[in-house]
Amino acid sequence: MQEGSPCVVLVGDAEVARGEISADGVFSVSVRLDEVFGELPPTGGAVLLRTSEALRGRREYSATVESADAQTLVVTDIELVSAFQQRAIVRVGMEIQVTLVYEMVGDKLTDAAIPLQAKILNLSATGFSLLCAVPLDEGYRFGFHLSTDFDDLVLVAEALRREEVPRGYRYGCRFVGTTQRDADALHHFVISEQNARRDDTEQS
Repeated sequence: MQEGSPCVVLVGDAEVARGEISADGVFSVSVRLDEVFGELPPTGGAVLLRTSEALRGRREYSATVESADAQTLVVTDIELVSAFQQRAIVRVGMEIQVTLVYEMVGDKLTDAAIPLQAKILNLSATGFSLLCAVPLDEGYRFGFHLSTDFDDLVLVAEALRREEVPRGYRYGCRFVGTTQRDADALHHFVISEQNARRDDTEQS
């Protein structure tokens, strides 16, 4: 998260505090609290941080409380939930061949019994569309490798909805358990692809 960014702290759907990001460390983030409207969770409690970051737009992170008082909230276990620019999620149309080599069994990511070939049709930092010849159950969670110019990522996603199309099935998917580092890498990759396509259009 960007230091100095405005931040709203929510517990469930209730806004309990406002402030700004004062420090972004390796394993934790500190929020300086300017206003407290409700009771902050105890250590180990869950919160949602809604930030407005100058370079990244509006973002929401789930996190676990490490410590809290009237002036400062410190959180760990930070995961990006959603990322928005001013008007929309940054998304780029593309075709990337991937192999679904992992699946979630309970809370554990394991090797898939039968790896499946699939294709990402568009991508954002929070989700993507997937084309696959095999029907997947709604809520099915799977993992795959995605190589970009910046990183080689192992990502986990959940199939939310299915649409039958001529070449198989198209799924709307969201990322699950994405770390802040992975979300930043995805965001950079999407922006890079957008810029590359814009340059190609201008040159043609």
